[in-house]
This record gives sequence, C-alpha cells and structure tokens, in this order.
Amino acid sequence: TKEVRHLTLAGHRVSVTLYHPVKDDNAPLVVVAHGFTRSKRYMAGWGAELAAQGFLAAVPTQPALANHELNARALAGLVEKLRAKRRVALMGYSMGGLTTLLAATKTPVDAWVGLDPVDMDGTGKAAATNLKIPCAVLRAEPEAFNMNGNATGIIAALPGPKFTLQVRDGTHLDAEWPTDFIGQLACGFVDPDRQTLF
Repeated sequence: TKEVRHLTLAGHRVSVTLYHPVKDDNAPLVVVAHGFTRSKRYMAGWGAELAAQGFLAAVPTQPALANHELNARALAGLVEKLRAKRRVALMGYSMGGLTTLLAATKTPVDAWVGLDPVDMDGTGKAAATNLKIPCAVLRAEPEAFNMNGNATGIIAALPGPKFTLQVRDGTHLDAEWPTDFIGQLACGFVDPDRQTLF
C-alpha cells in the first residue's frame, strides 16, 4: 500500500511517499533519494519494488535543489522519524547517492546503496572514509552525467564491506525508475535489460 505524508525535516516541509509491504511488523526501512532536478516520482518504481520485497520504502522529494548538506540532514531526520525498531538502509540515485551517503554519516544506519552516485567537490569521497557499514555501488559507464564515473573515488574510500557492479553499456538514467522522455533526450535512452540489472 502507498501512503503520502508531509513532514518537517531539517526545517523544511517535505513530501514523502511510504510504500508499505504486505507484512509491516518492523520491516526493514529503506529511504530512497532521487537525483538532481528530480522529485520522488522518479524513484516510485524503486519504492514499489522494495515494498514487494518486504521492505518499508520511504521516498521523499528532497527539499533543496543543490544544497547537499541540507538534503542530507533532511534524509537523516526522516530516518529518525521512521526508524522505530527497524533496521535501516539509505539508497540514492545520482545526487541522491551523495546526499544519502552524507546522511549515513549523520545517523546510524545498517547499509548504504548508491545507484550511479555522483560526487561533488570530493565531499562524498571524504564522507565515505567514515562509513564502516556494508555498502553497494551500482554504476553506469563513465559519461558526462555521472561526472565521468567519479563514483570510483567513493568506492575506493569505503573502508567497510562493499559490493560494486558496473552495468555494461549502462547509461546514467538506467538507474532511475521511472524516468521520462525529456530526461532520456538529455541523458541517453534507457534500456529495459540494463534497468533490470540495476
């Protein structure tokens, strides 16, 4: 089931869609963050899929366009509001990969997943050195829209257990679910098989 909430996080009103699994008794929580210039609707497919797999998925629209620190504080606040006795993971696409990574340094979580994350000014790489939790990074091929695959710096800096996968011929938008036609005109067309790999 799907539920929309409006919460105050880091001093900002944030719309969050919760995707509840069939059995929601302390199901693990996964907070899923969208990319730059996007909103929660572009990660709705991930929310529904995670709920189908038995997770409680929380998919917010991040409050700031490019203030990564503010977005990270909002995501950490969302974890605190929803955690209860649940295990928690943070998962983000593109810019959301960076903001969830930063959020993971602000509140205790059990895992972090980056979907072709993009680092800015080395802040992700610096934050990654502090993450001793299990991490997974799924990458597209290096291209302009993922800053030439600069997630490799984050991967190298992660000290804890990590899994990485580069999707062969994957484009940056293959990790967004769903995407739109305008995004594909700008960033390259999505392939269903590559999306399935992500």
